[in-house]
Amino acid sequence: MWQEDPIPVIPQAVEALEARGVRTVVDLGCGDGRNLAALADAGFNAVGVDIAPTGLAHARNVIKQRSFLLRADATKLPLVDASVDAVTCFDVFGQIQDPTDLIAEARRIVAPGGLFVTNAFTLKDGTYGEGEEIAPHTFAYKDTLFRYYSEEEMRELFSDWTIHEIRRISWDDPPHGDFRPYPHTHDNWVVYATPQD
Repeated sequence: MWQEDPIPVIPQAVEALEARGVRTVVDLGCGDGRNLAALADAGFNAVGVDIAPTGLAHARNVIKQRSFLLRADATKLPLVDASVDAVTCFDVFGQIQDPTDLIAEARRIVAPGGLFVTNAFTLKDGTYGEGEEIAPHTFAYKDTLFRYYSEEEMRELFSDWTIHEIRRISWDDPPHGDFRPYPHTHDNWVVYATPQD
């Protein structure tokens, strides 16, 4: 499933981070490191966090010492409160049933006025409905959970944040080996939010 290029939401996320003068970023669920590498290449002091040693091993090869890696649960980070300018979390909401604890941890570590940028599959995503439905808008596909969100659900998850923007973005994705061996279209919500005081 590993890919080389960062997901297409990254350029706009980088612009938003730069516009706010962000210097330090924690990327939760950095996985294979392709999005983390793009953040490092943009000049941010970035730390990638993931719980999976396989992903981190791949990320180590991708980032080539341009960033730091931390093996940890994204809901229980060994980081100081209000210690970073921004938190990013790309392609993670779709793989967890309930991101509430992750969002709370992002809120804890981001400095006042800091930015949280994340994405999530919309109900119009081209992969919606594949596999066995195990909960509303949630499917088990090839031993992987896929969760999809309405705009109202995304707004509710960030009800105690200031949402600067919820942007919808779509892109065509190439086949992913045996996992998804055909081209498909992803449709995502991208949320830009700041903790409320």
